[in-house]
Amino acid sequence: MNGEFAALMNSVCTELLAGEVYHSRTANEFRKIALRGFGRWADAEARGDMKSRLCLEKQLRDKLGYAPVVDVSKLANEVNASFSNVSELPAILQKWIDREKEFAKTLTQAMRLAAEIDVEIYRELIELTNEVQTEAFRVKLCGMRLELAGWNGHDIAIVSKLLHHHFEEHPDDKYVNVNLG
Repeated sequence: MNGEFAALMNSVCTELLAGEVYHSRTANEFRKIALRGFGRWADAEARGDMKSRLCLEKQLRDKLGYAPVVDVSKLANEVNASFSNVSELPAILQKWIDREKEFAKTLTQAMRLAAEIDVEIYRELIELTNEVQTEAFRVKLCGMRLELAGWNGHDIAIVSKLLHHHFEEHPDDKYVNVNLG
């Protein structure tokens, strides 16, 4: 197996596990500050990262006989993610966007190499890249919507309520297709 590709797959699987931990942690942090809808969104993203990682690891093992090595030292920052009030929401959403954009860069590199190695893994990485880019886009739209209203507490509560209802009905929605008003 190509050493560069193996290193990229290790990075992708590490980032997926880090995303799962980050989203699980922030889901509880959102609930702590009474933003249960944002918490449900983060829960859905954590589940999505876990499912994607397990699927990719299975594909790599089945198709290439490779078991990715996850760097658990990268999880320390994710486990400690913390915020204490709604005024931090702009920074929280920006961090979320930045994480996804950085991950998309790694996925793009992996995708390019995968095209030469295995078409099924290549397709898996295309889908994952699309999901990550769409996630960043949806978080950005949510932030733009809240910024439009001046990050007003009442408005944030309404958006959180809309998200909460959406995820009650569609708990595994990959694209957060909800009209935030």
